[in-house]
Order: sequence, then C-alpha cells, then structure tokens
Amino acid sequence: MKILKKAEINFGVMTKIEKVKDDLGKAMPLRITWRKKRPLGKRGAFVSPSMRIKCGCCPESVVIYYDNSSRDDLEINGVNGTINQWRKVFLPLLRVKKSS
Repeated sequence: MKILKKAEINFGVMTKIEKVKDDLGKAMPLRITWRKKRPLGKRGAFVSPSMRIKCGCCPESVVIYYDNSSRDDLEINGVNGTINQWRKVFLPLLRVKKSS
C-alpha cells in the first residue's frame, strides 16, 4: 500500500482554506474556501463557482456564487443581484467613497 504525501493528494474542487486576519488583531480571522465551476447532472447544467466565507469562531458562513464568464450578477446567501446593486449596498458599509 502506497502512502500518499500531502502534496500528492487530489482534494478535488476545494482549495486550501485561506485565513484573512484583521490588521489590528481585534477580530478572529475569516476562513475562505473556493469551489470551481462544476457540472450538475447530464443536461449541461452546472453549479457556478463559489466562495464560502466562514466566521473564525463559529460555524456561521456566507456563500457567494459568481460566474465571470458572461453574467453580471452575484448570488449572496440566496439573494440575487447585479454587481452594481451589490456595490450600492456594500460600499457605504465599507466606508468607501464614490470616486469622481
């Protein structure tokens, strides 16, 4: 029986968990994983690529589905909207000022 090293194991579509830390060190790091676009059934349907952002201290998460190929929309936790709509929602929360 061959023992595989960690680098030889194929983990499929899940990528390594990335941890995003707070610059001030006041919050738990967010855990982010990505999934690639993958087929769903035999009729040519597919599941869009996604990003899952998990809390650093509990199992709560947000899932964002995106498809950069042709669509101009995002689905965030089941809510569909265009990228422009999401900008109008999140940029003020992030304290980003509109450029002139």
